[in-house]
Amino acid sequence: MSHPSPSNPIAGTHPSASLDFSYLPTSPLYGKDSASDNALGWQLSPEPFSLTPAQWEDLQALGNILVKFTKAVDTLYKQSQNPNLSTPDWIAELYDQGKPDGLKQLAGLKRLKSQLPLVIRPDLLLKKDGWTLCEIDAVPGGLGFMTALNHFYRQNGFPVIESSQGLPGAFLSLLQTLTPDNPQPFIAVVLSDEAGDYRAEMSWLVDTIQQGSDLLPAYPHIALIHPKDIDLVRDRLVCPNPITGQEQPIDVIYRFFELFDLPNIPKVELIQYAVKKGLVKCTPPFKPHVEEKLSLALLHHPVLADFWTKELGQADFQQLKQWVPQGWIVDPAPLPPQAIIANLNPGGKVIQDFLQLKTLSQKERELVLKPSGFSPLGWGSRGVTIGHDHSSESWGQQLDIAMASFGQTPYILQKFEAADVLPAQRLEMGTGEIRDFQARVRLCPYYFVENEQVTLAGVLATACPADKKLIHGMKDAVLAPCQVKSPGLK
Repeated sequence: MSHPSPSNPIAGTHPSASLDFSYLPTSPLYGKDSASDNALGWQLSPEPFSLTPAQWEDLQALGNILVKFTKAVDTLYKQSQNPNLSTPDWIAELYDQGKPDGLKQLAGLKRLKSQLPLVIRPDLLLKKDGWTLCEIDAVPGGLGFMTALNHFYRQNGFPVIESSQGLPGAFLSLLQTLTPDNPQPFIAVVLSDEAGDYRAEMSWLVDTIQQGSDLLPAYPHIALIHPKDIDLVRDRLVCPNPITGQEQPIDVIYRFFELFDLPNIPKVELIQYAVKKGLVKCTPPFKPHVEEKLSLALLHHPVLADFWTKELGQADFQQLKQWVPQGWIVDPAPLPPQAIIANLNPGGKVIQDFLQLKTLSQKERELVLKPSGFSPLGWGSRGVTIGHDHSSESWGQQLDIAMASFGQTPYILQKFEAADVLPAQRLEMGTGEIRDFQARVRLCPYYFVENEQVTLAGVLATACPADKKLIHGMKDAVLAPCQVKSPGLK
């Protein structure tokens, strides 16, 4: 897909006075008619979402903390498997619930010992004095979407947050680090049917890298590949070359599919074999324990306070605890009569069994229930239940599902934290009129981890109408990249 190059991208004294809509992508994900009022499936902002310098500094610091946390989760899992260490063995058992034996064996390979996700994207609910961190995604959607939005606003004269080589260049550089002896590896971005909603945006990202841009020379050694097009020939993983159509050995795989979906992915066993034999580099690694939301609940577990302090440092541990809502793993195991569920006291009530939560009033149900991750319901906003947004009967049914799912897909419970209501703007694409509205905002910063260095590659802001409790890319939401607001700028 080529990028259009109109001769006059900006008209007027301020870039928002005349945005050039031809810079918007026209793939099915974004709508076929960029100039139509409602073709995009989301709303456009007259300019990037502005962050203060202090917020920018906090976002940069957050990346390093999240990388340390991801490493700590990996360490916690491994230590829990070692009977000679004092780490409770129930932790590894908890992470392993519902996982097939083959995947657990792959996660334990020595060659994967130090491998962790190279792209990390948290979901941050923005507040006037900070944010709430409600999720960390190691297989994040939105990379291509972020690329297209950055391109659109940058070409219309706005500074956007991205690395000096742009997001496509940073993504390419990141994957090239996996083959230090091969500076031009062939990279296959492998995207499954289950992740098909993201195919258009990942195609945009791959096409940009292939064809080059104003910030990146063309790099033809990359392709977006369906798993069915992969084969194993003469002990090499191969796919069709996107330019010649001939058999192309693969050096690096960017895994854009969820691990719960492995039984439905054609030829995934060939990818796993190649990873096991060291025939190909793959990121994110086949480590399901670093992709589970239950880690956010374990962050608050009193028994693990010393572990987190040692791995994260006291300051970063306390900071992360302030950002992450108090959470619990919904375990149906009965407690002794003298025991209670620590720190779970909605409305001042003492809780000894999660089923007691069925009796809570609507006000007391300011809680969020969601599957930990290894499930078709574990990504996006699927499977998320906000207690006070449901009837008592519906809330009770969701609790029953969570309790019954424990052995296969553990659920976590979190205190509900709402994003603050902030002023926002949307652009009426048909008329060019700018409308103010009250919104709740989610920030999704994309961190790239390259040779132990963390780069903030881009930040996507999603501003939803203030009456929405779940913040995601809905049709009423304004989606925009971010810029840093200069001191004194009104």
